[in-house]
Amino acid sequence: MSEPLVPHVSRTPGSADFFDAAAAGKLLLRKCNNCSAFRGPQDAICPQCHTSAHATEYASGEATLVSWAVVHRSPLPELQASTPYVAGIVEVAEGPWLVVRVLTAPDETVHAGTALEIWVAPGVDGGESLPMARTRPAQFSG
Repeated sequence: MSEPLVPHVSRTPGSADFFDAAAAGKLLLRKCNNCSAFRGPQDAICPQCHTSAHATEYASGEATLVSWAVVHRSPLPELQASTPYVAGIVEVAEGPWLVVRVLTAPDETVHAGTALEIWVAPGVDGGESLPMARTRPAQFSG
């Protein structure tokens, strides 16, 4: 089983904690200091109360597939060798939605509501690690 290809992404000062957690194999979420709502790592303000103050917390790793598309022509040249692959919108157990690659077992089909787990793929050639989702940890294909 080969590791899935991870596209190159650039960290910013605002995303450093997210990528540090990903390098340790964890998904870091933001939790509002005002109303305690979770938000995705990309959200600068709380979608519930619109404040920017937040703490961080690790996600449980549980997720549900909301929607997906099978990518046959990757917009990123470095992922073209991995096509076809599944790009999905997942809802993590804490509430936020994330866009991630969904790793599936060979010939496996997915549907809205498929239970997933968040998994962090290591970066390639010193690049950043990125969260992905998978259906069956021992049988996914890259």
